[in-house]
Order: sequence, then structure tokens, then C-alpha cells
Amino acid sequence: MALAVTGCAGLGGDGSAAHAGSDSKSKALAALDRPKLGPKGLFDPQAPKRRVQSLVVVGDSISISLGSELEKMVAEKPGLRFARLGKVSSGLARPDFFDWDRHMEDMARRHRPDAVVVMLGTNDNKHLRYPDGSQVTYRSPEWERGYAARVRRIIDICRAFNPDATVFWMGAPVTADDDLNRDLRHINALVRRTVSSQKDCYYVDTWNLFSAQDGGFAFSKPDVENGATLRARDGIHMTTAGAQALAGFCLGVMENRIYWEPSTPPKPQDQASQGKTGV
Repeated sequence: MALAVTGCAGLGGDGSAAHAGSDSKSKALAALDRPKLGPKGLFDPQAPKRRVQSLVVVGDSISISLGSELEKMVAEKPGLRFARLGKVSSGLARPDFFDWDRHMEDMARRHRPDAVVVMLGTNDNKHLRYPDGSQVTYRSPEWERGYAARVRRIIDICRAFNPDATVFWMGAPVTADDDLNRDLRHINALVRRTVSSQKDCYYVDTWNLFSAQDGGFAFSKPDVENGATLRARDGIHMTTAGAQALAGFCLGVMENRIYWEPSTPPKPQDQASQGKTGV
């Protein structure tokens, strides 16, 4: 399955658990049980929620299972239009392989989303390619500037046909590959900084949701999906249970910043009470 298309979610350090002292360990363990949610007052009672009638999910192969499970979870939301696009092995570094700018523009034009969930980054630990055939070395200062510009470009395209669209950028989860994890921490940190600088954009840290107590990889966790196996044997992709956990986490994050119903905007006093949601 190379391409999946159908129609019809905080800033939390670098993802590693604390090691020094019992107090730090207790805080790290407690962090495993609560979302690491986004910048710019994700739970700020003064920030009004946005009404969503069109939701789009895009990204790499991990996003395919995320989008599939999320689609099921929102299937009964009245009047909600849902669409998703996922491409295996894709990212922002290699537009010659899959041009996310072009495909995201098509999704934005066709669906005019009120909210977009983006999950890209796991495949981007490589040199940046440009249309003229040139490339920029991975992790160089030029790479960081170029990659941040590509993240901002995707956000701009998400809003090309709806300037008020809210964007939720899902961080890459921990994997069983330690070398890849070092790269993903770096990419996640860069994406977090970039997304945090954009209005109505939220970076969603998924690392702790799938990590062991020491911040490393875990195939399962007793407190997530009743201890079911969350990750595929390759140590990267999600099982059905893992995708359900990720989708539920994403949905919980989004519902702190958006609302699906009623079909008419809430009265000011109702909107104020909605904004009091917190962890």
C-alpha cells in the first residue's frame, strides 16, 4: 500500500525521561500518564475554540493507520467532512520522491479544511533535495533553515483556502532504532520550534505515549490499550492497538482547541466554559 486516500491533537523537552534523583524519576513516570501538549496556551481559557466541519489528516506511513482509526472515531460527528492522504516513506526532505507541497495544495483546494493533522518527519533524516538536483547536507545549519522553511510552507498550504484552519503537527514517536531516535529527537525539536512560532498551530509530542520508563522504545505499556502490543515488529509502525492509542491521543488534543457541535457557534458564555478544559 503505497498511497492511501479516503474521503467521507506540548512542549515537553526532548522526549527522554529523567534519570537523576527520585524526584526527577517520579516526575518522569508521572509524565507517561498525561499528554505532553502544545505551545501557546493549549488549555488557555481565553483562547476560543474553533468550529470544525472539515478535517484532513496527511502524512507518512504512520499517519495512514492514525488517519484510519481517527476516521472511525469521528464518523458520527454530525456534518463533519473527513479526508486523508498518506504516502509510505514520504517526508519533506525528498520532494523528488513525493511532493508534499503539491499534494497538500490539492487536499486544501478540494476539502478547505478547518483543521489539519500532519504527521511527517520520521523519514526526514537525510539530505534536503531541491528541484535543480542540488542538495543540502543533513543537520547542517543550511539544512535546519531549509527544513524549517518546508514545515512553514506546509502550514501555509494547509491554510491556502481557509486562513483560519487550525494545524496539529504530530511529532515522530520513539522507535526501536537508537540511531534513528537520535535523529528524530533533533527533527522533533526543530519542528516543535517552527510550529510553535505559527498562529493556531500546535505541536503534539507523541514520544512519551510510546516510550518505556527510561524514555526508550517499548512494544507495549501496561497503561496504554490495556497492555496490548502497540508497535509492529519493525519497531517503527503501529499495530491496530497502537494506532488506536495514537488516534485517541490526537483526538483528545484536538478537542482542547476545536469543537464539532452544535451546528451553530456557541454563545459567548458557552464558549468561555468550553475553554476551561484542562489536564
